[in-house]
Amino acid sequence: MALQEILRQVEQAGQGEADAITTATRAETEAILSKGQAEGEQVAADIAADTKRQAEQLERQELPAAELEVKRARLDAQRQVLEATRHDALERLDSLMAAELEQVYQALLAGVPASGTLRCRQTDAKLLGKLTSQELGEPIEEAGFIIETDEYRLDFRFSTLVEREWQVQLPAMSEVLFGK
Repeated sequence: MALQEILRQVEQAGQGEADAITTATRAETEAILSKGQAEGEQVAADIAADTKRQAEQLERQELPAAELEVKRARLDAQRQVLEATRHDALERLDSLMAAELEQVYQALLAGVPASGTLRCRQTDAKLLGKLTSQELGEPIEEAGFIIETDEYRLDFRFSTLVEREWQVQLPAMSEVLFGK
């Protein structure tokens, strides 16, 4: 029986070694897993921090760009409103009734020199002929009139008057609209 005893001792020694190897392997596996988990957490933290930095950078870049785009859109809308107002003023002047047109022409002719040739729309020639003694010249296409001599040219076309007033009032309108 000595052989069986030797086999049992060898088996116990082998089992002890196997248990030691298994324990060491488990410890090593747990250490590797723990190290891997720690590295994974660090990588995840680095990725999160980098993503946050990129998001903040995008926000710093995109927010001013978006604000600028909104400002451009607002300025464009304001410009369109101003242009529409200008267009509306010209349309209203072009569609004045005869009595209103007579009042406007009387006001414009006040203080105008009596000399010169007066040019107006053909449809306004009769009315202006009644309001002034100036000689009527070649017709023009626009509402209003032009008085010309060799020395000067007075432009009272409605489009010119609106444009002139537009330029005078533009700084005040800009101040109201844009706060400058």
